[in-house]
Amino acid sequence: MNSKVHPLVVALVMVLTFVAIVLWMWGKGEASLIGGPAELRMGPDGHLYIQIQNRLIEHDANGEYVGTHDLANLGVEQFLGNYGFFSDGDILLRRGPDPRSFLDDIRAFMRETNKSSIQPLTPGSGLFRCRKETFVCEKFGVVGVDFKAAHGIFIDWETDDVFIADTSRHLLRKYSAQGEPLSSPIAGFRFPNQLLIHDDKLYVADTNNHRIRVLDPRTESFGSELGSKSVNPEVAIRMGQRWPSHFARVGEEWWVNNMQSGMSDGGIYIFDDSWQFERKAELPPDADPISVVAFGTEVLVSDWNNDRVHRLSNAGEHLGFFASPGLLRVFDESQEARADFEILSYSGVLLLALVIGGLLVRALVVSVSPDSNAVAEGESATAANTDKLLHLTPDPKIVARARRGIRLVGFLSLAMVAIIAVMLADHEAAREIALNFLALGAGLIAIFLLIVWVSRSNTGTAIKLHNDLLTLRDHAGRESSCTVREVRYNRTVLATRDMAVFLGQPPVALYDRELLDKELFPRLKVAKKLSAWNMQLLLMELKHPQGIVTIIVLAGMAIYAAWMLIGQGT
Repeated sequence: MNSKVHPLVVALVMVLTFVAIVLWMWGKGEASLIGGPAELRMGPDGHLYIQIQNRLIEHDANGEYVGTHDLANLGVEQFLGNYGFFSDGDILLRRGPDPRSFLDDIRAFMRETNKSSIQPLTPGSGLFRCRKETFVCEKFGVVGVDFKAAHGIFIDWETDDVFIADTSRHLLRKYSAQGEPLSSPIAGFRFPNQLLIHDDKLYVADTNNHRIRVLDPRTESFGSELGSKSVNPEVAIRMGQRWPSHFARVGEEWWVNNMQSGMSDGGIYIFDDSWQFERKAELPPDADPISVVAFGTEVLVSDWNNDRVHRLSNAGEHLGFFASPGLLRVFDESQEARADFEILSYSGVLLLALVIGGLLVRALVVSVSPDSNAVAEGESATAANTDKLLHLTPDPKIVARARRGIRLVGFLSLAMVAIIAVMLADHEAAREIALNFLALGAGLIAIFLLIVWVSRSNTGTAIKLHNDLLTLRDHAGRESSCTVREVRYNRTVLATRDMAVFLGQPPVALYDRELLDKELFPRLKVAKKLSAWNMQLLLMELKHPQGIVTIIVLAGMAIYAAWMLIGQGT
């Protein structure tokens, strides 16, 4: 059996597969970047700040919403690392884009030490001290410093000295309020995270050593170890929650977020003043806690994956969720943006499934189609009787198989729509998702109807050849005749001046390929044979359904490419 495939079909399958994979990966990646609440901080004025992506949501000491600070106004293109407040309310944070490459991510995943320079790559990137009310920022340090992702920053409000956990380099650093180093970097850590000064002692979450380290914060003896506390009780080890990242002093107790190895899905463990384990705080089973802070008579815990800030009593009991109009508004915006990217990701999965389904249908049809060995190129036209009346119509068996294949594609499309609908129905922003999903479903239905329309227009045709006169009939019963010399053809299409009949691809012919090869093509020696591309242009010129579909596909790809460029530009 001749199993050659038309080059345009191969190109289309490759393009659709590439687009599907890009949609899936890009949508999934962008959705994952839209995280929920992360770092919780108390300002020197007693206000609570909740960091969500590139925004700080401010609340007063009573929990009342004050305002939302867009960090883009301070030059932050993507929030990386941590932040801290000086005693006058200025904020220390990182400005600029994310400079980390794919190789940097791989090295971080492999737990390799970061060996890149801490000097900023551009004058506008790195750590800056900013006044959030006026958007005025000053470079931290004369030369500037840029850790890309310093996950621990603590500022002592008595001196405004700055302590930084250089997480990926496994170092601890100390700077003045102006950004001048006050000490050499302190080594001996493994991915240090949160820092806190309590009772003139510096506490460090030494994450990959599974401990809380206690150090001397004074400049003249900075880094001298005063103690080391294990925070891995048996229950934490059983749960796989052994990596301390964030902690807080609550009354006379220590609350520690021990994460799992992927730095997610942690648990809040409570220790007494001497670091003896007491109990585990109550959180919902699906909680993904990040930061912990004592706020008034309660303890707040940010939940990255679930767009929540949990309220806990000092006893560790779950009291519900911290909410305010400004916070809920940001949650809604995050869920809507995340849902849009998830829909794009699901549409990539659906497109890939349709491509695979189409290939399976084609393989099924090819496996049962008759052999289509072409006539030898040297065969003479006189092998067929040129005076004989030749009348051809689509092979009923092949038409039946094609219809079954179309029904199968339709069933697969509906099944994928149903599956995605179920996947999306459980989302908190279901209403917004449903509106977007209607557009996706309408597009899929339109594609299926195009397939049905093209199939119907191709299967109701006929070909008649008598002497030197060729007559074509379309599915509506209209006819067009011309001499053989005026015929334009290739192995998939036969055309007169104003009509074309689609014969099918050689391995999946609508007409009996053996009759075409033995009785039709030998009598077309004087006709004009066109290349695949020129025939496609002719089909578009004649407004044949195959040509119209090509126009629609090309226009759709152009619109999609323009939309992607505009979207990236904004």
